[in-house]
Amino acid sequence: MNRRQFLHTASLASLAASLPALRAQTGASAPRFRNLIPADRKLRIAGVGVGGKGSTDLINCLDEDIVALCDVDFKQGSPSFLRFPHAARFRDYRQMFDEASDTFDAVTVSTTDHMHFPIAMMALERGKHVFVQKPLTHTLGEARALKAAAAKSGLVTQMGNQGQAGEGARLAKEWIEAGVIGQVREVHCWDQRPVWPQGIPLPAPAKETPSSIDWNLWLGVAPEREYSPELAPRKWRGFWDYGCGALGDMGCHLLNAPFWALDLRGDVRLSAQSEGNSEVCAPKWSTITYDYPARGSRAPVKLLWFDGGKRPPIPKELGPNAKLPNGGVIYYGDTGVIMDGTNYGSSPRLIPEEKMRTFTERPAKRLPRVPGGIMKDFIQACKGGTAPCSNFVDHAADLTEMVLLGNLAIRAGQPIDWDSSRGVCRNLPSASRFIHKNYRIF
Repeated sequence: MNRRQFLHTASLASLAASLPALRAQTGASAPRFRNLIPADRKLRIAGVGVGGKGSTDLINCLDEDIVALCDVDFKQGSPSFLRFPHAARFRDYRQMFDEASDTFDAVTVSTTDHMHFPIAMMALERGKHVFVQKPLTHTLGEARALKAAAAKSGLVTQMGNQGQAGEGARLAKEWIEAGVIGQVREVHCWDQRPVWPQGIPLPAPAKETPSSIDWNLWLGVAPEREYSPELAPRKWRGFWDYGCGALGDMGCHLLNAPFWALDLRGDVRLSAQSEGNSEVCAPKWSTITYDYPARGSRAPVKLLWFDGGKRPPIPKELGPNAKLPNGGVIYYGDTGVIMDGTNYGSSPRLIPEEKMRTFTERPAKRLPRVPGGIMKDFIQACKGGTAPCSNFVDHAADLTEMVLLGNLAIRAGQPIDWDSSRGVCRNLPSASRFIHKNYRIF
């Protein structure tokens, strides 16, 4: 990609913020994707960011053909290089697309958050199906741009929030839509993260950069900065230039089921409290309140997010001396309460436990199930199956927008009135500097 092409791609993140909501049909009526492969052939996959989570993403593709591997840090990528010795190796994803594009059908993107957008956008522009780890993008503007590009491309897309392929998210949605606990008016979500440093200044640079890493490529579109082991390979998530903090890490998991069950899209007002937030680093802890207005027959919903050791009140339905797990979701309805004490929305239950024991007449399982998990769902779609459950257009981009709005409230430092149709803060135009970002040419 030359400079002109890169600037064109990057500018989409700003141009797309005012796009109207895009919704694609899914299921049996979905328009047929292009560039599909025969169901009896292996999908040829290229992985970008193949250490850490990227390694496990590729392990979930063992039945397919891994033909190319790209990582800016060959030390981190070495387990995948050893596992797939016949795959071509690259440090620069742009070189991989230029030199090996004819050898693969799909791309997995498991890099730092700040590089998800440029890599995924290039994949779509080159006609490749693409799987991207959560959060889908680094900024709100990027989420809208990638959603628009995916809708136009006709390619298969999927975000790696595992819970959306699970049974728990489907049960929560079916129970709530069937009125098992009446109208849901309040939801509490929490997680113990961050388990990495946050609320700190930028670390001092190291005396030298390890030979295994190409630091310029690791920085990618982020501002120029000297190498520090306190950034790479594993402590980057709390710094705004590269990650999206605790909420960005776990929000696409914990907020997924309430987002889907209650259709938490559109206009919303947010406020946040936190400690240690700065221009460079996410806070030590945060509490965020999302206030959604009534929509059609749905009641208004107040959703509260807690992280960094902050937790919601313990529901009285749990009884005396109860403790909350490290992460979970609680739905408060007019006639009952549902709690899921897992990080991935895998086990919703009525509380108190007596209500669950007597919950024998349950709503019909009307939603399609996703056997095999999030990656298999993606692979099957590339071979002619239905649209993946967390595709960019129907689900992933809007869920990511919900998550990143929480970070917008933290960084703005004051309440936010989000105008979804225009992609702006009605009360704070200056917040646009957190909706978009500048891109370094590297």
